[in-house]
Amino acid sequence: MNDFWWWTIVLIARYLHIVCTTVLVGGTLFYEMVVPLAIDELRQEQQLLIFARARWIFKWLVWSSAILLIASGIFTSYVHWPQYSSENYGSAAERPGWWWAAHASTGIMALLIALSLTIGNTPPARPIRWMRLNLIALLLVIFLATATRQARLQGEQQIVPGQTHNETGG
Repeated sequence: MNDFWWWTIVLIARYLHIVCTTVLVGGTLFYEMVVPLAIDELRQEQQLLIFARARWIFKWLVWSSAILLIASGIFTSYVHWPQYSSENYGSAAERPGWWWAAHASTGIMALLIALSLTIGNTPPARPIRWMRLNLIALLLVIFLATATRQARLQGEQQIVPGQTHNETGG
């Protein structure tokens, strides 16, 4: 496969990963903060009907996003695995592999919480608390993704032993 098609696939995987994350975070915010305020003055029966319908739609968004996030995450991890597994970094904070492990494990935890909120015919006990916890976890996952990418890019810019400052473009 030539470089153009390979990097096009890599770009699409990254795009899908970002879009699915946006759908999860935005959907969680909307379902948790907008819907309750929007239906506050409706009768209890109408509120339950709207919540049930919104939960059904949210379920499909969560499941499809989770599947695409896992697939794109596995693919992107494969692409960047040489940097993640490299020992050619200074401190642990400079190693993208450590940040990747934190990002992936926290991301899986957040996906499991999101999926558990949509399993079954009725919401779990205290769904708003779980959604708030999941929102915090998702925001942490985004931070860890940013840190992973920054560590990876920083590592690519490090001066190679035996290379002069001028050879690195600095």
